Amino acid sequence: MMMLDDAVQLIMENVAIMSAETRPLSQCLGYVLAEDIYSPLTLPMAPTGMPDGYALRAEDVAEATADNPVALHIRGTSRAGCPARKALKPKSAIRIMTGAVLPKGADCVIRFEDTDEPTDKNGPNLNKPKKVKIFKSAKVGEGIRPEGSAIKEGDLLLAKGTLIAPHQISALASIGLTQVRVIRRPVIAIIPTGDELMQPGRPLTVGKVYNSNGPAIVAYVQQYGGIAKPLGIARDKEGSLEAKLERALDVDAIITSGGVSKGDYDLVRLVLAKHGHIVFSRVKMGPGASVAFAILKRPVAQTGRSVSIPVFSLSGPPVGCLVNLETLLRPALLKMRGLSQLEHPTIAAAVSKDIPKRMPFPFARWSKLQTSDTGYSVDLNMGAPMGDLASVANANAITVVPGNSPLQAGDTIEVLPFDGWLNQ
Repeated sequence: MMMLDDAVQLIMENVAIMSAETRPLSQCLGYVLAEDIYSPLTLPMAPTGMPDGYALRAEDVAEATADNPVALHIRGTSRAGCPARKALKPKSAIRIMTGAVLPKGADCVIRFEDTDEPTDKNGPNLNKPKKVKIFKSAKVGEGIRPEGSAIKEGDLLLAKGTLIAPHQISALASIGLTQVRVIRRPVIAIIPTGDELMQPGRPLTVGKVYNSNGPAIVAYVQQYGGIAKPLGIARDKEGSLEAKLERALDVDAIITSGGVSKGDYDLVRLVLAKHGHIVFSRVKMGPGASVAFAILKRPVAQTGRSVSIPVFSLSGPPVGCLVNLETLLRPALLKMRGLSQLEHPTIAAAVSKDIPKRMPFPFARWSKLQTSDTGYSVDLNMGAPMGDLASVANANAITVVPGNSPLQAGDTIEVLPFDGWLNQ
């Protein structure tokens, strides 16, 4: 039996980052950058005003106070997109709006609140004042956003491997990009196996179980940025599984569930060994110890060569399948998508209750992670019977508990939170 870390390492060695493609910026949410992005621009291109107020010379208001204001002549307005036509002269001011180009001759900006500008106005000052009273002094550079303060031409904006979220879309659009090179999403074929499986929606009969692994794997692939390609249930016959695999020639990876234990009708490893190479077939951790990883060799028509397709053969019992997804498939999907951070986030939490009995090998427990007055606490006793659906449904994390020694309340352990666990 292979240790979990060794199994993950072998998977990482046998899955590849997907090829790059160029996509419109508006369609890049959730994709990963395939190249470093350097700014072709200096932004802002000229000094701009930060607050709405008056652009002026600091020396003209050096003695200004609330009790002894300085009156300046208003020479015009500079607003975003429409710079002032006139340069600033001594003893004068130019109305300036947030983001507008600083007029020539000005070296600071005083906000409206520090002038006699009406405080209750909405929109333009309808009085169209010719003069303004300044109630405070200012330093050179005050209220000004310098040229290049956002980014300079040639600076690195985003690094290769960055996951594109809405704020990255904003940054890329700010430098004028309309399309970028990203890592394409992997297409993943999904094949649940087993004569016992029935699709939800039909009355369940004795000896049958609903196919819960299929929908779960589809959801998991989608959650981590892959494109799921469900191929239906393969029955416990070599020909049935081989027929499904024949339909998976154009995918980047294959996920099966079930059929990887040691029963007479567990045929997945047998079929994979006939058509490829099994990298490992068991992991020393429960639930989900019966899990295999293989490389399927498929000939490409008319080329004389073959392609290698990684195959993740997950446990059949849903609790084991879900553990396999979180511990083995997650890092593989992240690598295939081109992400640089592959390790699962962990949180150190205090165990809420004693666990006197421990398995002789690592065991994954469905867990409830919560904030506490001193940090975080975790309940590892959810659904003591293995396979308890309620414990799975209500968990927001899993905890891989090392083997052999017991745990006492208050002991600290590393917990693997699910995405969005704070909302659960």
